[in-house]
Amino acid sequence: MNHSPESTLSASTQLIHQLFYFLDEADYPKLVELFTPQGRWKRQGELLTGHAQILTALSKRPTTQRIRHVISNTFLSTSEAASASLTAYMTAYRFDNGRHTTGVVSISRPFRLSVVHAKLKAADGCWRLAELDLVPEFEFAADSVLLAVSPV
Repeated sequence: MNHSPESTLSASTQLIHQLFYFLDEADYPKLVELFTPQGRWKRQGELLTGHAQILTALSKRPTTQRIRHVISNTFLSTSEAASASLTAYMTAYRFDNGRHTTGVVSISRPFRLSVVHAKLKAADGCWRLAELDLVPEFEFAADSVLLAVSPV
């Protein structure tokens, strides 16, 4: 396993992109495999530890929701031979009308922007998430609020 800063950044960025893709696609078994066995995820104010707790929490997500997480501004804050810390921005877009929908849907704004803090560990020749923390920075106003304060 190459531990140069460039290869670590590439591998850790790939890992974070996979995590959010698997989250968006509700492929939770693949998602938990990206964590170390005792990996910790601070998610929506709850600290989840280990694959079983993460799977249990994710199983409660609405099945009618369509969500996409866009990751940007990714960089390594630390990088060593067997560990690294990654920081990025995550913008989430969400639609849920309570029904399963296909095709394009219309939304007027993102849902949330958060800062992603991830600690990674090298294990079995690849990087795994040891800790993940999403810190919300911006909540975007609901459409009805926007209409109420917009000038006519």
